[in-house]
Amino acid sequence: MSLRRLLRPSFVALLGALVLAAATPAEGARRHVRLVKSSPVQDSVVAAPATVELWFSEKVELGVTRVRLSGVSGTTVATGPLKRADVADAPIVAAVLGPMAAGVYTVNWSTASKDGHPVRGAFEFTVRAASGR
Repeated sequence: MSLRRLLRPSFVALLGALVLAAATPAEGARRHVRLVKSSPVQDSVVAAPATVELWFSEKVELGVTRVRLSGVSGTTVATGPLKRADVADAPIVAAVLGPMAAGVYTVNWSTASKDGHPVRGAFEFTVRAASGR
């Protein structure tokens, strides 16, 4: 058997493996959970909210999900235990227990995809000053 004949199937197999390897990360990235929307909405200006609500691209487990609300000067604002209604597409809800003065607030969140891959993110919103009425 010639060397050329031996290398040809190997080359084809190698090329196929490279194509599959290149496709795998893109497919895996689509499967990782992501934040779809929130309330308050990112970069919005709102009255002090009673809750922070997060909607994800797939149902996430409450036990591995964390939400931290920090405010003016980086202080943590107290929130209640995370909850979710037992209905499809229900958000993760954190009741805001601490006071919120006017200013910029950051929501840091973390959770995991079904495959266990940790995912995290953050967004900001602004609490407007209470009206004097």
